[in-house]
Amino acid sequence: MHARETILDKISRECLIRKNLKDIPFIHYFSNDFMERNTQYFCIEDFMKAIGVVNLETLNQVDKESWNSVVNQTTVFENWDQMLSDAGSEYYQLHMQKGLVI
Repeated sequence: MHARETILDKISRECLIRKNLKDIPFIHYFSNDFMERNTQYFCIEDFMKAIGVVNLETLNQVDKESWNSVVNQTTVFENWDQMLSDAGSEYYQLHMQKGLVI
């Protein structure tokens, strides 16, 4: 927690970060199950925060080399492109092939 931050302040800050991250189009591909099986993180929001992404603006500022390094060190994937591809394939298999509307 930040200095003088109450529990309610922390919860509010976390909710805002999660709300902002939902504006990033690919976020919904990463289920908590996918993240738990393939990474050191419980959810995609925790992963994004670990690399400094809390909204679209910070996403555009992230260094691709640093991002790939975090992916390589904390997941079963070699780089972000592989992680995104596998998440997208799993999402397709779970949702789109079954004809479910998301």
